[in-house]
Amino acid sequence: MTVFVSGGAKGIGGATVRKFYSEGHNVFFTDMDEEKAKELMENLEDKDRIGFCKADVKSLQQMQDAANQAVKRFGSVNALVCNAGIHRCNTMLDINPEEFDLVVKTNIYGTFHTLRAVVPHIVQAGGGSVVLNDSDQWFVGKPNSFVYGMTKGAIGQITRSLAIDLGPKGIRVNAVCAGTIHTDLVTNLFKDFAKAENKSVDEYWKAENALYARGYAGEPEEVAELIYFLSSDKASFCTGAHYLCDGGLVAR
Repeated sequence: MTVFVSGGAKGIGGATVRKFYSEGHNVFFTDMDEEKAKELMENLEDKDRIGFCKADVKSLQQMQDAANQAVKRFGSVNALVCNAGIHRCNTMLDINPEEFDLVVKTNIYGTFHTLRAVVPHIVQAGGGSVVLNDSDQWFVGKPNSFVYGMTKGAIGQITRSLAIDLGPKGIRVNAVCAGTIHTDLVTNLFKDFAKAENKSVDEYWKAENALYARGYAGEPEEVAELIYFLSSDKASFCTGAHYLCDGGLVAR
């Protein structure tokens, strides 16, 4: 199997790339961070099963070029993981138009561009799987997360409608809805909070960990395990659904 992963250089995306690779699959991934992508690939022994292309999900043309490179490299694409996305803290009252556009164009347009570029190749390959990286914010609202929550709500609906449209073509579509995960994205967010409020990053992680039933937030590898399962034949009857990977946050 060949899987295409957007935003695959680090965080959940990087863990997903490593998981599929470790299971013996071909992996082609995109990201804007070439340095992190090179670091990831340097630790993989079999370079014949890994491919990378710098591409911005905000550009349909760049994603189409990347998808074509993946097919040229491996012959086909059987699975897609739409992982690329960004987060910004804001409310409806204080967000500026530029930030609003950036999050929407990255998270919604970027998801559409990735789907539009890769799914036709999965159809041509005879079917397969699509997994969208959504959020626990498909289920719950959170403060200071207006535009991010809006985009993740859109991705949740994309999951449902796409599953109906692509089912007859042999393609399953599911969403993974993770809670807070130990990634650079979250740590950098906490650094901004800590600087603004004269606190330590550890204080923010301590408060965040307390929200989870097991006492601590998630790791990228834990989310990657669920993504891998949903992409595999073991999840053959799973489509159009949203799977929480949130440490019990939404259960409270």
